[in-house]
Amino acid sequence: MTLLPPTVEQQRRIDDVLPPDPEMRKRDIAAIRDWLAKQPHLPKHMDDKRLEHFLFGCKNSIERCKLILETYFSARTALPEFFANRDPLARDIQDNCDVIEYFVLPKLTEEGHRVTILRLKETALERFSLTAITRRILMVLDIRLQEEASLTNVMIFDLKGFTAGHFAKCVPTQTIVKKAMLATQNSMPFRLHRIYYLNAPTFIGSVLNIFYPLLKEKLIEKFRIHTGGGEELYPYMDKDILPNEWGGKAGTFPELNEAWRLKIEKHRDWFLREEKLSRTNESARLPTSKSLIAKELDGVQGSFRKLNID
Repeated sequence: MTLLPPTVEQQRRIDDVLPPDPEMRKRDIAAIRDWLAKQPHLPKHMDDKRLEHFLFGCKNSIERCKLILETYFSARTALPEFFANRDPLARDIQDNCDVIEYFVLPKLTEEGHRVTILRLKETALERFSLTAITRRILMVLDIRLQEEASLTNVMIFDLKGFTAGHFAKCVPTQTIVKKAMLATQNSMPFRLHRIYYLNAPTFIGSVLNIFYPLLKEKLIEKFRIHTGGGEELYPYMDKDILPNEWGGKAGTFPELNEAWRLKIEKHRDWFLREEKLSRTNESARLPTSKSLIAKELDGVQGSFRKLNID
């Protein structure tokens, strides 16, 4: 599965938001490398291309990029639930690909947003795992960090087939959900433009009310909830970029899901190598350097209130 680059017009719109400056970019990357060299607990192996993608995702803010890099590496040490055993051929990853269709569309929207879709392929509750899908999402994001600089993103959750039981499995305890939120919200340089919920069940309001305390206010403001299917997206994006089942030309749900399964498998050696390299050495951390992930985890305690959905 190839992520197609921006068209000339899409690139112009992206450049309007974040004007390119190659010379400044070189100086910024040099400044980040200089900072990394002074952080004995952080790895130094990341190449310039990936650092540039981090910086671009942080809207060229060096300080923001430093913060995300610190959290990116720290999360891989502090959250083994999502960052250990990331073998694409592992049973939990393969099972998750069979249960949940999760993929990135090849083409950008006219505005230059990259679109990702998540939907159920199989509704069996016993095969639905929040830990596995979080691990898989983070693996896909890591691949994207290697391949493209992304300014903004659109996430689409198709809730067709989701039951109260599925949502209940997402919140068995506050701890695992909080950790998943930390991993996906805080450790990646991806900016969200919008989140669409399609085929939303009548009880979606009750579910979201439980999640709101875990989410950043800016994230909540990006939610758009629809009771219909893919046709609800037509006012917001060219339908041709969407999957065939939603009137588009990107390919079918199974084809797109399988393409990303194979793409993850193709990166198997990289994932196995990165699992050893992209970690912090906490014993070498300077007293003046605090782990933001560790601080957040210290506050994870108690349990979720009982999920009560009518």
